Amino acid sequence: MNKNAFPVAGIQAIVAIICATAAYFIDNPLAAKSALFGSFASLANGLMLAWHGLERSAKLEPGEHLKAMYRLALERYVIVVLLLAAGMWLLVPLHVLAGFVAGQAGLVLARLLWNGFEKKNG
Repeated sequence: MNKNAFPVAGIQAIVAIICATAAYFIDNPLAAKSALFGSFASLANGLMLAWHGLERSAKLEPGEHLKAMYRLALERYVIVVLLLAAGMWLLVPLHVLAGFVAGQAGLVLARLLWNGFEKKNG
């Protein structure tokens, strides 16, 4: 697993807890559960992305590497869609989606903060 995966997942988990806490105080406990479930789906996406990192398939030929990347992207897509569908079916759909969006924003922000902003020369 990528060495930056755990701090990024930690930041994403903190965003999930903040999102669920805000939903609890703004709306009700069911909204908090829904937002937490959506954030969990986003966290699962981030952890799968880290688990299927590039160093895992770094020794493959370019064609095999591209094939593995497509397969892993499809796996992540299917898992996240199934998690979101289950959450929207069992809980409050709007809050599940809001939790997922907050979790994805946390993932992007955490990666930018942890890895730093790269400067392009030229």
